[in-house]
Amino acid sequence: MKKIIIACSATLMLISCSSSKRLNVIVSNQADFDRNKEIIEINKSSVVSKLGLKTNEQFILLDQNSNQIDYQIAGNSNQSTDSLLIFPASVKANSKAAYTIKKGAPAPFQSKAYGRFVPERKDDYCWENDRVAFRVYGPALQATGEISSGIDVWAKRTEKLIINKWYADDLSGKQSYHSDHGEGLDMYKVGPTLGAGATTPFINEKLWFSKNFISYEILDNGPMRTTVKLNYAPFQADKTEVSETRLITLDANSQFNKVTVIYNFKGNTLPVATGIVTRNSKEEKTLISTGKNYFLHAEPADSINGELYEAVIGEKMFTNILEKDNHILGIQQVNPNEEYTYYQGAGWNKWGFETFDSWSEYVKQFSQKLENPLKITIK
Repeated sequence: MKKIIIACSATLMLISCSSSKRLNVIVSNQADFDRNKEIIEINKSSVVSKLGLKTNEQFILLDQNSNQIDYQIAGNSNQSTDSLLIFPASVKANSKAAYTIKKGAPAPFQSKAYGRFVPERKDDYCWENDRVAFRVYGPALQATGEISSGIDVWAKRTEKLIINKWYADDLSGKQSYHSDHGEGLDMYKVGPTLGAGATTPFINEKLWFSKNFISYEILDNGPMRTTVKLNYAPFQADKTEVSETRLITLDANSQFNKVTVIYNFKGNTLPVATGIVTRNSKEEKTLISTGKNYFLHAEPADSINGELYEAVIGEKMFTNILEKDNHILGIQQVNPNEEYTYYQGAGWNKWGFETFDSWSEYVKQFSQKLENPLKITIK
């Protein structure tokens, strides 16, 4: 009888130790400014392994006050065999923040990033987060003769996800998304341009545009990140036939998309331009960084709807930034099937950015974040 009691006690101790396993995640900010709700990434496999989780067992994520934090298991474009745990971290300047991961069933997550194909509006693909929304154009619109590979912007002033509501209201005739009914509007004009930060070949000082996307694949879709892969039909860029794939990722709490473009072509290198369309107006504003790693633009002010801002940030310095063909263009050279990555985004003076200077400061700081990523230690 005594042996049985000892065995049972040992078993209980093992169960207790197993259930109390936890990981401590230390996030360090070496910048001299605060990092608020910045999405960070950890390989999911390391979490599962260190917690000893079985298939279908879940975990919860806690901040230093033991409050649950929403997270997402997202794809990993660099390591397709492993997925990522992503979540928003907030760390004061030159400080550290601690998070805890342990086994448990998480509370329901609130979605802050979402995208979808919109066949009811001539094959748009539209995506958003809690700050801003974007759109690109598909094959049904191209069939009408409206051709554009540019990136459109929807100005939001609500943290709510609005894509489905705005499309439904507009298509039903209830109210147009080209007018602000308290949540924002579509006030940006793309046309046959690069819009707010698309990329195209730039050969012999000329832009060679692709047409609308022909297919798409949703890789992530909330609650913290949405990612879409867009494919474009082969097109002629001067004497070179080129096909294009775009991978676009938008995280919660950010004004910027991460865009990775891959060109397939025969040859050694291809000059490409990432651009923002300009309006030939004295009212618009332009700023190009001295380091040639970013540029930004303000649309001419609208007396009713205010001022919309756009920006492009290179993952590495552009070889040149110039103003040509009604665009601000960041120039790079790419190799066949090479990933070319940059960031493009937008802001609005009616929500978050009262002036062009405040937008400029945000863009500068975002660029500094890319140069000084948060450091993550798991214990």
